[in-house]
Amino acid sequence: MISAHGWVFADADQFMADELHADGGYQAGHLRVALQYVTDWTCAVDCGAHVGTWAKPMSEQFGTVIAIEPSRDTFQALTENMRTFGCANVELHNVALGAEPGRVTMALDAKNTERQNAGGRYVQNAVNGSASVPRITLDSLDLPSCGFLKIDAEGSEPLVLMGARKTLKRCRPIVLYENKTLWLRHGLSAVDPQTVLAQAGYRQLERASCDLIFGPVER
Repeated sequence: MISAHGWVFADADQFMADELHADGGYQAGHLRVALQYVTDWTCAVDCGAHVGTWAKPMSEQFGTVIAIEPSRDTFQALTENMRTFGCANVELHNVALGAEPGRVTMALDAKNTERQNAGGRYVQNAVNGSASVPRITLDSLDLPSCGFLKIDAEGSEPLVLMGARKTLKRCRPIVLYENKTLWLRHGLSAVDPQTVLAQAGYRQLERASCDLIFGPVER
């Protein structure tokens, strides 16, 4: 592992180590914008938790944080960071989220390989039994409450939301997702996160740079 400002990262993640601020923050302003809309502080979900730069500040405000990270070396760094910073209320899951259960593998495109950005890994479906990462749906966790759902899944955002329809209906969390249209690599040109959220009765509240923030229409 490599380290920066008291945090550890996977060896293949020099880019993100360089991006981390001296105070340990990363995109902290994005999180602040989203949390101003939250009213339920019992539980939050960090899908694409990476090494925990969002999960840590979320743990300081929510009773429980569910941190989802599929890449195994990044998950090891996440585990170490949450231990180091005493984030005992963060539940760690080394799985991918999607529209249905199964097994997947993780891939990294040439651009992110060259700049050593392991945070750019994305989900691929199994090929000839190569899949090594379990995939579950958010609905399968059957969360009794959820006030905030953050999704940075490198193109799997629509699939994550498809597998979270019951949770969205039951818990009505504020949703923040990365809007880089990377879901096109999954052939989802006709289904984007906004479509799934609109079907669930959500509307856009605000934008924070590359992230969009949605809330229930009835708010």
